[in-house]
Amino acid sequence: MRGCMRGLLGVVLVSGGLGCLPVSDFGDGSGTTGTTGSGEGMSVTSNVGVTGTGGVTGEGTGSTSSGSSTGSMPTTAEPTCGGFECASDLPLECDTLAQECPEGQKCAPIIPDGGGAWNSSRCVPVLGMGAPGDACTAESVADGLDSCAEGVMCWGVDKEGNGTCVAMCTGTPDAPLCPEPISCTISAEGFLNLCIPACDPLLQDCDEGEACYPINDGFTCAPDDSGDVGKANDPCDFVNVCDPGLLCGDPAFVGAGCPMGSMGCCTPFCGFPDGACPNPDQECVQWFDPAMLPEGDPLLDIGACGVPS
Repeated sequence: MRGCMRGLLGVVLVSGGLGCLPVSDFGDGSGTTGTTGSGEGMSVTSNVGVTGTGGVTGEGTGSTSSGSSTGSMPTTAEPTCGGFECASDLPLECDTLAQECPEGQKCAPIIPDGGGAWNSSRCVPVLGMGAPGDACTAESVADGLDSCAEGVMCWGVDKEGNGTCVAMCTGTPDAPLCPEPISCTISAEGFLNLCIPACDPLLQDCDEGEACYPINDGFTCAPDDSGDVGKANDPCDFVNVCDPGLLCGDPAFVGAGCPMGSMGCCTPFCGFPDGACPNPDQECVQWFDPAMLPEGDPLLDIGACGVPS
């Protein structure tokens, strides 16, 4: 697309088209998801964040904004680790695709430095047998400790530490695999690899309580934390505080309607080329590069309201 916006999941949708950088960052791991309408959600970061209050990527900007946490879950810095060796004492960097950890452990993305994005991996104890689609709990998102089985991760974790098990991709970095028809989303410098279904930002075909947000080269569902904010031109530091059907765009792209000094502002998706936009300086800008997709591909109908570059 010609005008990049703040994305959601900082991921690469392997089978998708080409577009701007986005992320499913949900937090720094030590914190939790903000309450609805609190303005907490996925933060602006150059890497994908953690389920809860995470990060979103603006293409080429590398700008980061972290949200305040409303609570905390136990971490492995505390004395108990469920009867297992604490994750903080285990070696760093296993292969999340290969899952080659010793029996009773799994390779999980982690946040070892207390930052706002996954940036490493580690063998951690398997604390449960949750399968993809099962409800799960996360003892510590930052340390990869949850109730999901090997090769599965607790995703979309709320402030109580509850989420849903999502399968991690298998295969190799060059050929990651997920069950059909789901594509593998790769983010956080390759440490986060998840089988997350794609969605349509124009149809907003996600489950109740979620919205369809941009991911590097595609779109995925994530918790909707907009509440009383998130309308067109509302400031946004987090991608998922925008209402369903809107995204958190860079101020220069959103244009004159975005208040000065904002990290980003919400702006609607639109049907390209004739979709209506709320601001007089905006047009419906095509999201995907038409040179990268075949003629007639429905992805070419996706646009976003912004100032053309």
